[in-house]
Amino acid sequence: MSLIEHRARSSHFIPSPLDIFGILQKWIVRRRKRRQIAALLEQEDWVLKDMGVTRGDVHEALATSGNPALNLRAIAAKRRFWTRNRDTL
Repeated sequence: MSLIEHRARSSHFIPSPLDIFGILQKWIVRRRKRRQIAALLEQEDWVLKDMGVTRGDVHEALATSGNPALNLRAIAAKRRFWTRNRDTL
């Protein structure tokens, strides 16, 4: 019977400068998008109504994780669906 020796490979990931630059660039873009959505809170109510969102929608989009712009779109689309279809349901 032979003895088989198993050695665990140590895999340490050392990010390259390009990896770090890409991560930093994505972080900057996310921060800019979040600030743009947060700037909607400074708008008048009638401007938000013209866009099809409310202040609560903006707060909800900012409170959820992920892309706040996509979250706000989804919330606005859901609101449009329910306001259009509320009479037919």
